[in-house]
Amino acid sequence: MPREIYPVVVKTTAIEQITNGQPLLYKELFQKSNHLKEAGALLRLTTEDKEYLATGYFGKQEKGLGWLLSTDELQDIDETFFKEKIEVALDRRNDFFENDLIDTFRVFNGSGDGIGGLTIDCFDHHYLITFENEGIYSFKQDIVSALESLIHFKSIYEKRAFQIDGQPVKGDDFLAGERGDFPEVLQENGLPLLYHLDAGMRTGLDIQQRELRSIVKEHAANRRVLNLFSDTGTLTASALLGGATETTSVDFSTRSRNKTIEQLELHQLDPATQTILVQDAFDYIDQADKKTRFDFVIVHPPALVKTQARHFRAEVDLTALIQQTIHMTHRGGLLLVTTDCPLFDQVRFMKMVDQAFKKLRQTYDIVWESTPLPDFPEHPSLKEVALKSVLVRRK
Repeated sequence: MPREIYPVVVKTTAIEQITNGQPLLYKELFQKSNHLKEAGALLRLTTEDKEYLATGYFGKQEKGLGWLLSTDELQDIDETFFKEKIEVALDRRNDFFENDLIDTFRVFNGSGDGIGGLTIDCFDHHYLITFENEGIYSFKQDIVSALESLIHFKSIYEKRAFQIDGQPVKGDDFLAGERGDFPEVLQENGLPLLYHLDAGMRTGLDIQQRELRSIVKEHAANRRVLNLFSDTGTLTASALLGGATETTSVDFSTRSRNKTIEQLELHQLDPATQTILVQDAFDYIDQADKKTRFDFVIVHPPALVKTQARHFRAEVDLTALIQQTIHMTHRGGLLLVTTDCPLFDQVRFMKMVDQAFKKLRQTYDIVWESTPLPDFPEHPSLKEVALKSVLVRRK
């Protein structure tokens, strides 16, 4: 069945953005968009005079109506198109494929590699395709076929990070190859880590935190470490392997506790000797008394929390949260703050950290500041979506 093609007129004020390759398509760029209905339909973007500008696809996400694919009017959006894009991305990751110390990395990073809404990760030759909206999912057959033709793989899995009629999309994640016997173990700079690809949306291993694990391990020696919003505990394990004297991990989910125990046992570390709390980290912070102090505090809050009990938006509330964690850090101690909020960039993030210290009339030194990971390229107009992190020493 032929794919629907919608003509879309771009506002005069937005023409330059489109011709310059602005990847994210949002309704403010168009004269009208209420005629767009079918997820995955192609968008033929034109001027008012019907002059061709670009081709995109319709796929609603939290931000935007879809993504730009090409500024070549003769370009067919088919398996060949996806194969060419993925092949270029694979070539950019040659250093990772040849690095025996790193088994996991991002192979394709959305608009940074030319197709917004699509990511592909490598976990020791098990590949994970994440479809971030229903529109890109409609190209699944072409994308999977293209990937299969380009790589040697143990298996290919998928994750569907979108909802239909307000409900998560359910179904088998396995696509091709031989199913993994999960949880499996891979290596990251000599650090064994557990991961799952057949347990719903969560893999148990955030590969964007690769540098964070190295930094924590490097600076944890002889320190009492607090890991807030600890998730699967890979940073806790890194701290202990780096010589931390003790750790406290706080996360609201029982799953987090269980995964943290798994990670520690993998390294022959006794979970019973560590504090692993199933508690809302925000509550833990609010309830901490003046004696609750650590030598190294790690805080990685979610970008958004909206419940009856709590509303937290990183772009508004992160500065206040950092202030609270400063109080929990000994003088001379370390504070690692990290966020994946897509609404501000590293520059604004650093201003938030600085503002938090200034409001408390405190001073600090920057020990380490994150830079873009080579396997997570971002389009120049979307730098704010990258993971943002800083390690500071409270004076």
